[in-house]
Amino acid sequence: MSQYPQRGLSRRWLLAALASSLGLLLGILSLWLNFKSSAELDGRYHSTGQVQLSNGQVLDLSHNLQVQDGRFYAMTRQGDSILETSGEVEYGFLGNYRLRVEDGKLTGLSSEADDELVFNLLYGRHKGSTIRLVTFRNCLYGVETRQVYCPTRIRQ
Repeated sequence: MSQYPQRGLSRRWLLAALASSLGLLLGILSLWLNFKSSAELDGRYHSTGQVQLSNGQVLDLSHNLQVQDGRFYAMTRQGDSILETSGEVEYGFLGNYRLRVEDGKLTGLSSEADDELVFNLLYGRHKGSTIRLVTFRNCLYGVETRQVYCPTRIRQ
């Protein structure tokens, strides 16, 4: 057997290994540059608005969120219903974070509320539930609960 075909195979293998290593290194570098710790999320967030139920009734709603030292504390008011939750903030890549619920309490749930609103409230109170937060402009959007949180402006 000739020496030349074997040498060509070794070079191809070496080039493939180098390309794979370079791709892996670039991937790790990209993740590292886009990693944000939960400390960057620390602060207070709030939003208010109204929602119209399927029966035509309009409910006032407000969402409050405080993030501090890797923990979150949240309160949502939808009409007479109040949801209080707390838990852990998990790290985020590309501007995304996750809230992992450890404790939740729901009071004043009305039988007049839409199923979708009830589902969002009930989902958000269960231990172990996760809520993905996606950055949208200067605010955060809770994908699973469809809640918006915008930074609270500090008055001077």
